[in-house]
Amino acid sequence: MRTSLNARRWAAGTAASALLVVGLGSVGNATEAKKDKGDVVAAATRYGQPNLYTSDVDKMLDFYSKALGFTVDHRFPAEGPAVFGTVSKGGTYYITFTTYDTIRTYTGLKHIQKSGFKQSDIAVLVDNVDQAFAKAKNAGAHVLMAPKDQPWGERQAYICDPEGNLVQISTHTEG
Repeated sequence: MRTSLNARRWAAGTAASALLVVGLGSVGNATEAKKDKGDVVAAATRYGQPNLYTSDVDKMLDFYSKALGFTVDHRFPAEGPAVFGTVSKGGTYYITFTTYDTIRTYTGLKHIQKSGFKQSDIAVLVDNVDQAFAKAKNAGAHVLMAPKDQPWGERQAYICDPEGNLVQISTHTEG
């Protein structure tokens, strides 16, 4: 049955991604984290985040850090080319990156590959779209749409990250 096969693929991918994240030492999904001295401290509960596949994790970590003000939280392995990484903004917005080869190897999902078709975007909310856009452009972002006011009450710009993913830079202009 086709639906059953798709459901199994989804479950395998989700489980493998979870194992990959947990296995790489991430504590972001935990409700507690240990400090070096053994003290237990609260960690933010994460209910999910976008996962972007890439051929160069280090390039993506660098771009999201320099162009969009994210903090690099995790890079694996510590030495050599990264195959997995996590960035965050404001302690509440996380994006993970993994290489196409890594996700194919650990999930068995052989169809994961770079595509020219983009049907979604990563939305990054900022206080000042024009400043964030200029910073992203100076960091090498490919510009798709310069900042402009939208009739639904947002000021938006669109860029592409180094892997070609659409990134919306946005702020609300109406209360």
